[in-house]
Formats: sequence, C-alpha cells, structure tokens
Amino acid sequence: MYIETKLKELKFDKATPIQEGVFKAFSQNKNIVGVAKTGTGKTHAYLLPVLGKIEKDFEQVQAVIIIPTNELVNQVYDMLMMTDDSFDVMKINALTDSVRLQQKLSKKQPQIVISTPQKLYEYVVNQNILKIQYAKYLVLDEADMMFDYDFLSMIDPLLSAMPKTKYLLFSATINEQMKPFISKYFGQYELVDTTKTDVLNIEHRLIITKYKSRLDVLTDIVNNLNPYLAFIFVSKVEDQQTVFEHLSEMGVNATYISSKLGIRQRTKVIEEVRNLKYQYVVVSDLAARGLDLKVSHVIHYDLPSHLEFFMHRSGRTGRMNDTGIVITIQDEIDVRKIERLRKQGINFITYDITKNGFEKREKKNKDAEIIKQALKQVKKPKKVKPNYKKKNKEAILKAQKKLRRKKS
Repeated sequence: MYIETKLKELKFDKATPIQEGVFKAFSQNKNIVGVAKTGTGKTHAYLLPVLGKIEKDFEQVQAVIIIPTNELVNQVYDMLMMTDDSFDVMKINALTDSVRLQQKLSKKQPQIVISTPQKLYEYVVNQNILKIQYAKYLVLDEADMMFDYDFLSMIDPLLSAMPKTKYLLFSATINEQMKPFISKYFGQYELVDTTKTDVLNIEHRLIITKYKSRLDVLTDIVNNLNPYLAFIFVSKVEDQQTVFEHLSEMGVNATYISSKLGIRQRTKVIEEVRNLKYQYVVVSDLAARGLDLKVSHVIHYDLPSHLEFFMHRSGRTGRMNDTGIVITIQDEIDVRKIERLRKQGINFITYDITKNGFEKREKKNKDAEIIKQALKQVKKPKKVKPNYKKKNKEAILKAQKKLRRKKS
C-alpha cells in the first residue's frame, strides 16, 4: 500500500519495468540484482520498497545505501526527502563536517544512511561510531562504477558488519568483476534485468571526421545546435580542458566538471548547471555518472575505453519518456568500436554537417560498391584465353572477399 500511495503522490502514471520487477521480488523477501538502462527509474525502484519497511519507532540504522560519488549521495538524499521526509536520514560524503557528525552519532543513530564507500568505511570500520549491525537492507547503487574504480576493498568489510541484511544491487551493466562478489554475498537472488525491454527515446547520430580533427567537427556540431542542455563527454582530462577552452573562445556558454575540481567547486558548478546557467557541459565518465539533470543532447567527443560507459553516457538524455539526441564523433580509430556498438543494438544514423545543418547521409549499396571496386582491381587480359570467363569470375569473387575482410 505504501508503494502505491507514493507512486500516486509522485505523479507516476505507472511503475516502470525495473520498478515492477523489483517491487515483486522485494515483496517475496529476496536478494535482488537490478539491471536497467540509465534513466528508467532505478532509484525509486529501491527507495519505495525500502522506505515502506522502515520502523519509525526503532532508532537504529535500518537501511544503508552505498553510492560511489559525492554528488550522487546528495542527489539520492534529495530524492528520498522529496519522497518521504518522515525518517531520520543521514547523508555522508566529502563535505560532511566530521566533528558535528561524531557529536550527532554519539547521541543518536540515524534510521537510514546514504554514503560513499570511503566515508562509510571511515565511520563504521575505522572510528566505529556508526553502528550498522541492525541494518535490514543494504543497497549498492551504480554498482558497476564502484567495481570499476576499485571500491571493493572498502565495501567487503562493510558488508561483513551487517549479518542480517537483504541485499539490493543496481547497475546499468553487470561486468565480470561483479560476478564473484554477487555469488559470495547474495546467495540465491532474483535477477531483474530490463535492459532488453527498456526503450529510450534516443536518436543516435554519427558524424565521421573524414579529413577534419575532432575539435573541428565539434565546432561544426556546436554551430548547428541550440540545445536545452548538452553534455560533451571527453575521456582524457587534458582533452577536457582543451575542449572547454575552445568552446570558451567560440563564445559558447559552457563549463566543465572533472575530477580535478575540488568537491565544493564541483558541487557549485553542478548547482549552476541545474539552474541552467550553461548550455554546454564538458564532462568525464566519472563526473557525470548518476547526475539527474534534464539533458537534451549528448555529444561523444571520443569513445570511452570501456564500451559499457557509452551506454551510461548516452543514458544522460532520453530519460523517463523524454526524447534525446546522441551525437558521436567517429575517427578512423573508432571503426571497430562503432561496429561492436551496432551489434549491441545501437542504431547509428550517419549525418553530414553542411551549410544547411545536419543532413542524413544517403545509404550506399555496400555490395554494389564492393563489386565496383573488385572490378577495378581485376584487369582484363589483352588476349582472351580458354576458360577466361570462369577465371575472371573467380578473380572478381576473390577480390570481393578480400575487400569485405578489409571492411569488417
């Protein structure tokens, strides 16, 4: 009943697929591994059932939510308080005043804790002032990000401190590093995987650099866009600075969020972005993960080294029934990655940027093109010998096979 009431209060017409699956598994008291695309309602999928089970009269930690970044801690805390502010909730991140937190914990334990692994480890394991042994629920959100950034060494002893807890893990992907961990702690669990049925309203545009640099192509893209808010993903820190400075020189209303910014400065920039002070934000994979902002366009300045991050990046737009446009800049080195993404279901549409703006490139008949090239390669002999046609046909087929291998 709690879940249904809150869904109505939050003005959700109905639960999303990930929410429906998690609500059902939770009602059966199962450990849960939830896998869904970014922007499909994962946070409320765990918040609503967990909040519905918190005992208001029991003044001990009953639920622990572990999240990889400081910004995400703030974001989930805000979502929780907007959903139900009747619980004693403590958020812990890099901005938390350590002295005040110690004073507060010496008097009273919270009912729900939202924290990064580092800070939770500090107060539970090192200082032993946050008591989590009574916790009934542990949530690991954006879990693949924790494993990617080697947070496992901190999470492992924390889980050992909660002997009677149900585990809920949420992620956009399940990578190989996560599987032994899930097997160790989750035992029998319900896998709720909606990645094949999640439909995001995203158009994937592919811009091929040809003879231009990525920066030149980005300039063309920006000159032909007027986004509500665009995220430009750049993999390398040094390239982020270059792109940001280039946009500033163009007179574009832009900022950047990177690991080099201090936590207070980063928090300030995110708040400014939320208030639409900027039209373009240059971001890294880590800095952007989980940020719940209304993004109309995502631009992949380059492709990430781990292709699962492409999904995370693209999932910044087209969230919760909104439409979005994802633009990927493709250089020669990206061809194989693009093909792998196509095989994973990404429907790239190639565009050219002309004086008229973005124009879909006309599809060429690949087979006709290959045959044409093969015919050029097989020269006609000056004198026609016996079995000429057969040998000529075999030579053309051989040339075609060679060309196809080159293109694959």
